[in-house]
Amino acid sequence: MAKGKASQAKAAGKKTKSIDGGPPPSCPLARAQELNIRQVIDAEGNLVGDLPEPDFSDDQLRSHYEMMVLVRAIDDRGWTLQRSGRVEFWIPHRGLEAVHTSATLAFDNDDWVFLGYRHPGTMLMRGVPLLQLFAQFFGRADEPLKGRRLPTLMGDRRANIVPMTTQVGSYVPHACGAAWAAKIKGDKTRFLTFFGDGSTSRGEFHSAMNFAGVHKPPIVFICENNGWAVTTPTSLQTASETFAEKGDAYGIRNLRVDGNDPLAVYAVTREARDMAPDEGATLIEAVTYRMGYHTTSDNPDLYRTREEVAAWEPWCPLIRMRKYLEKRGLWDDASEAGLWARCKADIDAAVKGAEAMPFPDPSTMFDDTFAEPTWMLEEQRRQLLEELESR
Repeated sequence: MAKGKASQAKAAGKKTKSIDGGPPPSCPLARAQELNIRQVIDAEGNLVGDLPEPDFSDDQLRSHYEMMVLVRAIDDRGWTLQRSGRVEFWIPHRGLEAVHTSATLAFDNDDWVFLGYRHPGTMLMRGVPLLQLFAQFFGRADEPLKGRRLPTLMGDRRANIVPMTTQVGSYVPHACGAAWAAKIKGDKTRFLTFFGDGSTSRGEFHSAMNFAGVHKPPIVFICENNGWAVTTPTSLQTASETFAEKGDAYGIRNLRVDGNDPLAVYAVTREARDMAPDEGATLIEAVTYRMGYHTTSDNPDLYRTREEVAAWEPWCPLIRMRKYLEKRGLWDDASEAGLWARCKADIDAAVKGAEAMPFPDPSTMFDDTFAEPTWMLEEQRRQLLEELESR
């Protein structure tokens, strides 16, 4: 694409409704070919993209859709639980169900995933029980992270899933280093890491990209470009045409994909995983959109227009996948109603079980910091216990 045309495409992709009633915003996925965004299906579930359909069985296709619906149902319940005061905090993932579920499916269970904070499907697809997820959301002691982390900051080393840190993007070099270690050892383990577009403004992202370009570790970087880094739009986040092309500066294979097309995300991620031993790292920009709030402490109406959200609604990954299944004769209204009923019943049971679990003892917050507790930590523990006893 020539520079002039690229600039025009960029400007077209960033239209917002002007105060004086100018042109309404549009969804870039509607111009995927023009913007070099790889696709399999359109908003109506039709095969229109430049990628072939993945070789899935009917059962695999249905299972994939069912997982995305469960992820949506978890988000619906998590929001309600936070607003009712039963969960302290929530990070919504409405509209972002396709990227992490499809990418996880593209990797083997022996591979490692460095998780972001909107990815419950990855945990479930690796065999983590729904009850364990809700125990983490409620901050209960009987979960692998011992109730010490914010809700949705999940992970479980038994499932080869590393939890993210609250500092976005700070773990990207760690994922890159782990992949390099696997390469040095000569094993076949591959690595996957998710991060948002805002992470590309951090130095850790660029350090990891430079390292990956030089050493070619077997890792796939997925940048979830959901349009907003909290309140910062893409137009203020970067002057480059795309996030994917940042890989060019470091000699890393890169591409863009429709992040709301589950089939396309799977196809490009699987290809990148399989190419890793020879090509090294791949940077994938998944173009998607955060339909809801950034967190429950947020109000997106203060920084984005409702017209912008409306432009993305027809491109919802659940709507598109359902239409695709229906066209293949694999889904109908009865299937949909039954699925939602099962999801809600399973979540009800998980909520009930998790809320019955004990909270961690306050003194345990000092555990697991060092192999052997230091005198400073023991002093802090003693002071805390004395304060609690005096109340």
